[in-house]
Amino acid sequence: MLRRIITRGRVLGQLSFAVHDCFRSPFTTATKTAATKHLLRYAATRQPGETDCIHRSRAMMTSTSSTGSNQLSTYLGHSSSCDIDFDLIQSRTTCTKFRDSIWSFVIYRCSQHNQPAWDSLLQSLRRSIQQSLGYYSREEMLQSHDLHVIDDKTLDGATSHQVREHFQAWVPKNLEDRLQPNATDMEDDLSWIYATTTPRYVYCLFVDDICLESVDYPSIDSPVVKLLWKDWESPWPVQERNYTTPAPFHDGGTEYDEEDVGWMYMPVHDYFDKYDLLGTTDWDAQYVRPPYIDYSEDESNMVGHWRQKPSDKEA
Repeated sequence: MLRRIITRGRVLGQLSFAVHDCFRSPFTTATKTAATKHLLRYAATRQPGETDCIHRSRAMMTSTSSTGSNQLSTYLGHSSSCDIDFDLIQSRTTCTKFRDSIWSFVIYRCSQHNQPAWDSLLQSLRRSIQQSLGYYSREEMLQSHDLHVIDDKTLDGATSHQVREHFQAWVPKNLEDRLQPNATDMEDDLSWIYATTTPRYVYCLFVDDICLESVDYPSIDSPVVKLLWKDWESPWPVQERNYTTPAPFHDGGTEYDEEDVGWMYMPVHDYFDKYDLLGTTDWDAQYVRPPYIDYSEDESNMVGHWRQKPSDKEA
C-alpha cells in the first residue's frame, strides 16, 4: 500500500516540477552550471540587504558523440528572481503524518578503506551546508537537516545497482518508521505527497574508493561523491552488466556522452545547490555522464585522473 502511494506521489511530484519550471529561467534546468564556482565570486561582491536567495550563474551545455567535442557556454548574468526558494524546501519537509520534519540526502558508505578520508568527506558535506545556510542567514534550516549515513559493512564494494536496490527498499521502510501512530489517508494528503517526493527519497549519495581518493587530490570540484537516481532503470539485464566501459567514461557500455548510467559525480560543495535543483527539476536536466562534472574537464583534471598511468597520459 505504501509503495503504491509513493508511486502516485512521484507522478504528482513530477507534475509539480513541470509547473514550477514554467516560472524559472530555462537556464536553471541546464546540466551542472558551475554555480558554486560563480557563487564564490558573487559572494565577494554581494551587498548587504540583498535578497535571501542564491543567484546562480547559468550554463547551457551541448554535447556530441565521442567523435565530436564537448562545449560549455556560460551565461554570466544573474537571474532577476530568486533561484533557491528556502521556504519551499522547508515547507515540503512538513507533513502532519510524520513525527518529524527533516530534509537532506541519504549517503551510503561503499568502501571501508581510508577512514580519515571518509571522516573528512562527511565533515566537508556538513560544513558545506552550514556555510550555504549561514551565508544567506537561514541557519534555522540546520535544525531539520539530517544527513542520514548508511554505513553497512555488507555494502563494502557495492555497485551502483546494489546501492539502488538497497535504497529502493530503505525508502518505504523509513517513511513508515516516521509515521505518526494514528496516520491515515496519506494518499489524499497533498503535504504527504510533497514530503515523500523530495530529493531525500528520490536520490541518494554514495561513496566508494574513487570518492575517498578525491579527498587527497584537491581541486575546485573535489572532493566528490556519487549522486544516484533511485528510479533509473538499467537497459542492461543483470547477466549482461559485465560490459566494458570505453574510456574516458566510468560507467556505461557506449561511447556517447548522452548515455545515462543512473548516477553522476557531485562536488561536495554543490550539496545544497544540487538538492534544491533536484527538488524543482528532474534528473535529465541535471545529468552529466561520469567522469565529467560540467564537460569542461579533460584527462588532466577529470575525476580519477590520478589513476592514469604515465603511458596512458602520453598516449
